[in-house]
Amino acid sequence: MFSVKILHVSPQNYTGVLTLFLQGHRALGHTARLVTFYSARNRYPEDVCLNLPFVGPMEWLWKIKRLIKSGSMRVPFTGTSERIFWSPSRAERVLMSFRDIVWTPLVNRAEKKYRFSDYDVIVLEGGMSFFRDGRDIRRFVDSGVHIVSNYHGLDLRMRGAIKPVWDATELHTTCEFDLFRNYDELEYLFLPYDRSMVPAAAPSGDKIRICHAPRIRSVKGTDMILEAVENLSGRLPVEMVLIENMTNREAVMLKATCHIAIDQIARGDMGYGVNSLETLSMGLCTVTNLSEAYQEFIPDHPFVLAQPHNLEKVLEELILNRELREKYAAAGPSWIEKTHNWKSVAETMHRRYRELGWEK
Repeated sequence: MFSVKILHVSPQNYTGVLTLFLQGHRALGHTARLVTFYSARNRYPEDVCLNLPFVGPMEWLWKIKRLIKSGSMRVPFTGTSERIFWSPSRAERVLMSFRDIVWTPLVNRAEKKYRFSDYDVIVLEGGMSFFRDGRDIRRFVDSGVHIVSNYHGLDLRMRGAIKPVWDATELHTTCEFDLFRNYDELEYLFLPYDRSMVPAAAPSGDKIRICHAPRIRSVKGTDMILEAVENLSGRLPVEMVLIENMTNREAVMLKATCHIAIDQIARGDMGYGVNSLETLSMGLCTVTNLSEAYQEFIPDHPFVLAQPHNLEKVLEELILNRELREKYAAAGPSWIEKTHNWKSVAETMHRRYRELGWEK
């Protein structure tokens, strides 16, 4: 087997999983780097962070996006199930052109320093390159680089595919079940996870602590979750632990003090994400909403299932039944190890590369 060089390019290190992609590539004997546009708010580890301007979660930038009605702002935060391509407003196109002028020397300098074109495979996280017109992707393809686009959810649901990137991509992948069902081109790839990254759950106290850690509340159905727990607190010993605006380390330590975790209840096809990977790995009873199709896709899952109409009833049963909670909690770690183990995910990726003839 010959070693290949893989470069992941991403706006940020989404939920820390990109570090695990690198870990998997390297464990199999390959060279791998991660280049990000800006640092993640939750302080996940960086490899090469370019700290590019005019991008990121800054409030002033969001206000400008709303003002000019940028493409992603014209779609609800819950996203759309329709196939859409990035369609900028006139004002957005002008501002992006200005950003391209500022970015061009910075990106060119990084390309030369880190020799982007020397890589065999470039994985574009979120299907995003440095320039929306695809000028950098054309250079990479002309150099013989294979392009993979790996989608994380809101990228396709809200922004839509970026046409030059989509057309140049040879392999489209996603960890999002709804995208996998809506786009025939997408191949499903389980998120990688390492159970050793989190402590075992050690809840204590007289009250049953229920945690929920939304990044975007509307996507997770947070208001309905808060209402259900508030209703239960009037008659049962229960406490809501809402986890927001803190580092990943702080969030993980807080989750470990809880009895029950709720990922999301908004949509069944949204399923679960890194929140669940963390809580299941801890041995924490985890609640989410899975559609029937999703349940058929992962029939051995360890989740407690709930929807908006029955969430309160499901939680009440878990609060009152310690044995039931512990049964679900105990099933989590082994399922994560079997389904999401970081090295197994890497082996799946490289098996696909071999099938495509990119790796010998």
